[in-house]
Amino acid sequence: MKKSFSLILIAMLILSTSTIHGITNQQYVQYTKNDSALVADRVVALKADALGGIWVATSGSGAIYIDSTGKWQTYMEMSSGLKNNFLNDVTLDALGNAYFATNIGVTSRMKDNTWNNYFMNDNKIFGETVTALATDGKGGLWHGVTGYGAYYKSADGVMTHYSSANSSIPSSNVSSFAFDQKGGVWIGTELTYNEMGGIAYLSAEGKWTLYNSNNSKLPSNRVREVYVAKNGAVWIGTINGLAKFYNNEWVIYSNNSVWEYDVRSVTEDSAGNIYAATWGDGLLKIDPAGELTNYKSSDSPLPNNYIYEVEIDTKGNIWLGTNVGLTQIKTEAQVVQPPVVQPKIVTVFVKSLQVPFDIQPVIREGNTLVSVRFILEALGQDVTWNASERKVISTGDKTIELTIGEKVGYVDGVAYPLNVPSEIIGGRTMIPLRWISENLGYDVQWNPVNYRVDIN
Repeated sequence: MKKSFSLILIAMLILSTSTIHGITNQQYVQYTKNDSALVADRVVALKADALGGIWVATSGSGAIYIDSTGKWQTYMEMSSGLKNNFLNDVTLDALGNAYFATNIGVTSRMKDNTWNNYFMNDNKIFGETVTALATDGKGGLWHGVTGYGAYYKSADGVMTHYSSANSSIPSSNVSSFAFDQKGGVWIGTELTYNEMGGIAYLSAEGKWTLYNSNNSKLPSNRVREVYVAKNGAVWIGTINGLAKFYNNEWVIYSNNSVWEYDVRSVTEDSAGNIYAATWGDGLLKIDPAGELTNYKSSDSPLPNNYIYEVEIDTKGNIWLGTNVGLTQIKTEAQVVQPPVVQPKIVTVFVKSLQVPFDIQPVIREGNTLVSVRFILEALGQDVTWNASERKVISTGDKTIELTIGEKVGYVDGVAYPLNVPSEIIGGRTMIPLRWISENLGYDVQWNPVNYRVDIN
């Protein structure tokens, strides 16, 4: 959730030139606990790495890493060094080591797969809730700890504590960190019953500057997110709107209603478009000219309008963490499929026995597609479904692999082309009937008069 300036520079160097200028017509994938490795659907934080992968922090499913090929690796309390499955944030250092904010301190996973756990107060506080993490360009790590303010751990391991009692930080509840090109750190805080909250800026020289709704145009002192854009503009997400602070001038993006934008996360793509995740109002996009577009579940791939986090990987794909799972909005535009030709009901017989289907076969570009499990079991094969890779794997006389949307399938590891790809219709995976039958050694006969398929 909190963006490190050093890692942003790395991402800028390798970011794909393909840019999403609108998400309404983009290809997308929605992952939930029903069809992926997620155990719980609350995805609260995301962090893209320099290798094209992304770390996913959840509230209940622990941590997940999805590499550039789409392979998932899950890390949970009982099966890894992670001490708690309820995470609040995730960040990476320049070496690719991952750090997880939990309700019982910080857990780190090093590149060599070793795990460490620590508290900010020499392990003297039990149940220490870490809400925010961010690495700077100096090898240091900033921590936000509920009720205790900010802790900075330098590259050589020295811990410095900043609280409202010993510094100018305006609240002991820290929500986010961001770093500018001058070596300063912006700290977002939330007001408490006796603390102002708002934004604190600590310069490289150690000077503090405070911004709040009393001395500036900050929309609210309850700050959820701070993000420094490539051009140096500081974007601030609050519960009462989105603000941009640039060259000592403020621009406020307002919903102009009783319920203002509650902005939880901000990021930027390679073209300078700003994306802001809101709680209740979907996804905001502000282009370089300052024009705002609001995407909601009613007119875009968003599963709903309650978004914890937005992140963009090195390929330009947009990732959204929501309370109903993880959404990937791809750079590729949606392919408009030709209409399904279905003048009659297709019947399928295997060795003279009719195969029952829970969804009727369809004809796509002259090819009959049928529900995968029913036909493969009728042909004596076992069937499994890999949700994270959207792949059908069938074992038996031969091993068959078919991936949704791809026009190539594998038989015993050898690739064979398909006339049409497998697809999902009505919640069922549909595969090309002739391709699967002939690759299993069967003869296929099609009767165009009565729309009957005989497999022997």
